Amino acid sequence: MTKFDYAKFGFEREECEVPDFRKKFDPIQTPSELSSNIQKVVDQILSQCPDCDWQEDLLTFKVIEALRNVLAEYKLPNVESPFDGAKFDFEAYKLTGKAEQTHGDIAVIITRLFPDKVKPVSGVAFYEAKASGSDHYERWSFPAFCVQQLRRLVSNTPKLTYLFYNKQSRQYNSTRWPGAPEDRERTETWGIYTGPEANAITVDANFLKQYRDVNSALSNVGECFGSHFVERILSGRDLDYSRNVDETIRRWLKVTRRASPLIISVSVYEDIAQTFSTQLELPGLEKVSFPEIGS
Repeated sequence: MTKFDYAKFGFEREECEVPDFRKKFDPIQTPSELSSNIQKVVDQILSQCPDCDWQEDLLTFKVIEALRNVLAEYKLPNVESPFDGAKFDFEAYKLTGKAEQTHGDIAVIITRLFPDKVKPVSGVAFYEAKASGSDHYERWSFPAFCVQQLRRLVSNTPKLTYLFYNKQSRQYNSTRWPGAPEDRERTETWGIYTGPEANAITVDANFLKQYRDVNSALSNVGECFGSHFVERILSGRDLDYSRNVDETIRRWLKVTRRASPLIISVSVYEDIAQTFSTQLELPGLEKVSFPEIGS
């Protein structure tokens, strides 16, 4: 086949500019928006999941993929290029070798370089995911929840939070004082609870160890996943900084029995010149491949 060079005919190639649909990250306004977006997407995944796919491992993978997609929607201020200046660099890893039955165990590593420091700081938090029964009559039960496992996990895993996947949305308490009604006047008048609802709700593991009643804990001290992830984990406020990341992950892997846990690493950038990332020196880990953003 003959190839023609059209340059000599004076044709000019029109460059197609790729629009940048990402939003500029505002440290004052965006966290609230980010929390809401994460909760909305995750709740949609859980509420629309077919019963045949209602499994902790599949749900966890979808939730992590959703986190990656939502975080990819934000860029640093004053960045024009659609390919540079991401606010968050998201990576996920899993154990290689023989695949086990579940990976409801999630480790989240957050790395940030604060303005007055030379080196970035990394901390770790953990989620233990549990799915409710998929049947209408089992919607308030969590078959995989085990008090004995809970005791073992909290004794060896710092900053552990239980993440409950609910097939149907349920009420949780978002007041500043746990257990207080959202709208006392309306509750007393109409005899109903008027708090918000969510499908993904978190409860502190150490609290649950003493409280034991999952459903009551969700109603009284439960926090929606979006708020917990952004305000406590992504912000870096409630992470384990007691030892280096590799050692913390190693200790955690020893107690995640019969599971293939997932490790999320998020680097939070404040400047376009920052290129640091968490370097995990753990054998047997491979990077998880996700579909391209927007595909």
